[in-house]
Amino acid sequence: MNNTIAIATKKELVKKDDHKTKSGLLGNFEKSASLLLIAAMFVLGNIVALLLNVPVKSVMSNYSYDVLVILIIMELFTNLIAETGIMQLLAIKIAELSKGKKRLCLMLFGGMMFLISSCLNNITAVMMILPIVFVLLKTLEVNRKYVCIFFATILALSNTGGAASPVGDFPAIVIMTSGITSFLNYLTHAFPLFALTSVVLIVVWGMRVKKEKDDGAIRGLAVSNLKSQYKNIEIRFDVLRWLVIVFVGMFLAWSFIPQNIIPPEIIAVLGYAVAMVICSVKKINIGQLMDLKSVLTIASFLFFAQVISQTGLLNLVATYLQSNINNPKLLVIAIMVITSLVAGVFSAGPAAAAMMPVIVEICNGPLGVQSDWIAVAYAAAICAGSSLFMWSATAGFILSGKVNSAGIEEEKGGKIFWGVGQYLKYGFVNYAIQLSIALVVIEIVL
Repeated sequence: MNNTIAIATKKELVKKDDHKTKSGLLGNFEKSASLLLIAAMFVLGNIVALLLNVPVKSVMSNYSYDVLVILIIMELFTNLIAETGIMQLLAIKIAELSKGKKRLCLMLFGGMMFLISSCLNNITAVMMILPIVFVLLKTLEVNRKYVCIFFATILALSNTGGAASPVGDFPAIVIMTSGITSFLNYLTHAFPLFALTSVVLIVVWGMRVKKEKDDGAIRGLAVSNLKSQYKNIEIRFDVLRWLVIVFVGMFLAWSFIPQNIIPPEIIAVLGYAVAMVICSVKKINIGQLMDLKSVLTIASFLFFAQVISQTGLLNLVATYLQSNINNPKLLVIAIMVITSLVAGVFSAGPAAAAMMPVIVEICNGPLGVQSDWIAVAYAAAICAGSSLFMWSATAGFILSGKVNSAGIEEEKGGKIFWGVGQYLKYGFVNYAIQLSIALVVIEIVL
């Protein structure tokens, strides 16, 4: 009998070691793959430039440094706000407000994700609320379906939030700095569209969650457990108040100061410098960390897109579309569908960088009077494509990795895994909802 137990234990240990080895190899592959992608984009860009006689110096002189500056500053500014503890407080309050009801948890956390992502870096926002979400889900009796629905909703809403404002995410920043629309015009046109889209997504997925029939004891325990773990959290409202004032000042400056007088990236740097001084005076931690890999990835995409733009190929694509599609609405719709598929297959970053010259060329043509709506249509297409596959979204693989390492278990004890395959069917629905709403709106307004 003892021998049998020893053998079973040994087998279990071997399986655990194999699992750790596989996890380690997978993690190393993911890290290497992203670095190889960065190198490949820069190398491929240089090869194309040499073959087609495009001066690399000319490429760099027209490089979108402003996009990178704003992207970096917004991530660092988000880190400062996160240091005040406000995101954790909001997440705890939402958990209390939901009373542990699964449908309400999904809807409230989804709404929070949209609002935060519309103002701040969506990856940082996701990272701040995940620990609290994990504590809540581990205490509640959740199943695999609920976890898949919950995080599919969070992923889609991080995308719609990022597209709702000109500084929410990389594609929106590219649009703002392109000159085809102003900060204020983009905000007033885009925010209502993406807020509507987010409400539809929340309602659709919320209705897929069945109402609880228990007496609420487990749900009450989950909320109590969460509050006990975060009871000592300190919120620095004295710092947060000033950071909000600075952030609002940046928004107003972006809205009303012309870009040719003070460029948006300069406003971002000035705002961040003031915020750093405030945090220093208030003696709050200002040690700033950021994901340099994501910045380098976007930098490589921008470089390759600029090389392709200098070859004139994208201008030919724009001219071809305009000459073969006479109806302006059909032209915009065709571009939206193409852009959404490019964003879905190659992710939002490459799509935004690659297709932007086509959009600029079209806005310089007869559709110039509708450039504000065309900019929003372009953003909506990228947003829809970003929700199609796990790899399409900026926060996709990061969110998946965190969920899988959190160790969330079903009621019956099995560990819940959430990856590319599990997200697939939800991604198609997210894509269809977002693109359909955008196409209907564009059909009405153009």
